[in-house]
Amino acid sequence: MIVSDSGSINEKAEFGPTVLQDDPDRFPEGGFVAYRVLVGSFLGLTGVLAFVNSAGAVENFIQANILQETPTSTIGWIFSIYNFFGFGMTLISGPVFDKVGCKIPIAFGILLMTVGFICASFATEVYQFILAYSVCAGLGTAFTFGPFVGVLTHYFLKKRAMAIGGAYVGGALGGVLFPVMFRSLFPKIGFGWSVRIGAFICLALLVLGFLLVSDRHKEFNQIDPNSTESVVAEIVRSIDFSIFKNKVYTCLVLALLGNGFAFLVTATYLPSYATTFGYSDSNAYLLLVVFNSLSIPGRIIPSYIADHYGRFNAICIISSISTLAFFLVWVNRPAGHTLAGLFVFSAVFGFSSGSILSLTPASIGQVFKVEDIGKGIGTAFFVLSFGDLVGIPIGGAITNSRTRDSYDHLVLFVAFCSLFGTVGSFTARYLYAGVKMVKV
Repeated sequence: MIVSDSGSINEKAEFGPTVLQDDPDRFPEGGFVAYRVLVGSFLGLTGVLAFVNSAGAVENFIQANILQETPTSTIGWIFSIYNFFGFGMTLISGPVFDKVGCKIPIAFGILLMTVGFICASFATEVYQFILAYSVCAGLGTAFTFGPFVGVLTHYFLKKRAMAIGGAYVGGALGGVLFPVMFRSLFPKIGFGWSVRIGAFICLALLVLGFLLVSDRHKEFNQIDPNSTESVVAEIVRSIDFSIFKNKVYTCLVLALLGNGFAFLVTATYLPSYATTFGYSDSNAYLLLVVFNSLSIPGRIIPSYIADHYGRFNAICIISSISTLAFFLVWVNRPAGHTLAGLFVFSAVFGFSSGSILSLTPASIGQVFKVEDIGKGIGTAFFVLSFGDLVGIPIGGAITNSRTRDSYDHLVLFVAFCSLFGTVGSFTARYLYAGVKMVKV
């Protein structure tokens, strides 16, 4: 198959690795500016994803202490809507980044995130959490997450997976530190001040990231300088669902949907699963710490493999490990009910799932030109957001009775979501390069 100048894929009878569409000479692959941007992205994503990767700790506390009489499925909407806006609105922030660069959307996102989390710290009703935490902070997440990832594609091509994976370590670091911090602060100073402290830490990290990153959108942007079309009109015009005609891209998005669904639901309900089976809150929080700690090497090692042995190959390997972790450990009885089994699963799945969100953008960058990466990534995460929107409430509905059997049913459901993601990964790889053992 051959990639055309427009970024579409033309299929031929013979399969073979698709060449990169961008000229490697356009990318520095290193140097002071590139690594300064990488550090800025790392710090920024630490602030962006800290609350995302701590959802299980926050959900567990809200369910047990603030909204005790509220059904689990209803509480789940708080986090599902948050993830829907946080990842879904990259459909907007991606084109904004492509058109105006990273500074404006990041500044706007920082403001929304900070206001949203601080307002959420005063919430006592479901609708208040949804307005502040889900909508306001969620929109802020979208306008910071997309640009902090996209800006790395302006400086790295051959090392793109490693760069994005390294920056994503920040999100995992936040997911390690924040649950530990919340476990200590919640009983001492309460929910409100604990969330406010978290919000101010995120604000500091986001501002540092904002100051360090810079983009090259003027070099890559192909807009006619004499055009009188407004930025809004350009953004609307750039939202293009015809990219799903690209079968490889479509399969990548489906793989992201299945794997992302499994990641989000697991990270959210793993602590309450542990407490339902009689384990302490401390052990429940430690499961999240292990989960996020192992995702740190899980972001670096697969990214190294991706750059050296192929990004599509790496996605297939990582997806397979995730699915095996479900069926061999968590679905397995009685191993999946023991604390040791839960820690083993948290470690293995934390490692394998850690790179899914970073390898997918890197692979998308192998299918489209850099000028269209924001659109491709934004559209992919927009689709993922619909899985996020329904995933946590579905999990809440399955576990609404809060019995052990209901949580076992949730595990089986999520395991098949992971399997769906693995099938999508292998299908994308097959459409991209066939069955040949080549670097793709």
